Amino acid sequence: MAVKIIEPVKTRFGALVADMSPRDRKMFLGLIVALYVGVLGFALWLGGSLVSDARSRVDARESVLGRLRVLEAQYLADAAEVAAIEDILRKNADQDFQAYVEKAAEKTGVTQNLRAVREKGMTQEGTLQVKTYAVDVDKVTLQQLTDFLYEVEAGGYPLRIDQSRIKTSGTAGSKLMNAAFEVSAYRLEEGAAAAPQGGE
Repeated sequence: MAVKIIEPVKTRFGALVADMSPRDRKMFLGLIVALYVGVLGFALWLGGSLVSDARSRVDARESVLGRLRVLEAQYLADAAEVAAIEDILRKNADQDFQAYVEKAAEKTGVTQNLRAVREKGMTQEGTLQVKTYAVDVDKVTLQQLTDFLYEVEAGGYPLRIDQSRIKTSGTAGSKLMNAAFEVSAYRLEEGAAAAPQGGE
């Protein structure tokens, strides 16, 4: 089939070239060679452009994949941290904050100096209950106050000291301190419904 198509073209091309002068024949053949080289060059340029475009797309997708992997690793790390925090909250769910502070005062020898542990308010953030307490300590040395605060913060109870006011009194050789703290204590309520958002 291909031979039948090519043969007439070959015959006609031979007849066309036969009628040309040697100079015209050289020019015609040169034109055909130049056209062939041009088409070949265009094909190579087009192929290179397509390959470059495909490579840039692959690079872009690899970059996106890399970012997704970073996000996945961050998500897994955050999920593990949340699980650890929730575990701490569950362990202290049944522990009374006032009893916890009194125990810390007993351990550090400031039981007589602990004037008050009183609840000031409560807020609900989803399943997280946040209670605010005022803790007052009077007439303690700097070392006693430091030991007491360390015991309160490092004892494992999920809390945060939001504000502190400390006053000193006494002579230069025997200064004592009066301290008032505002503390937020956290508790996880497993069965609580999530707090409504946006005033719903």
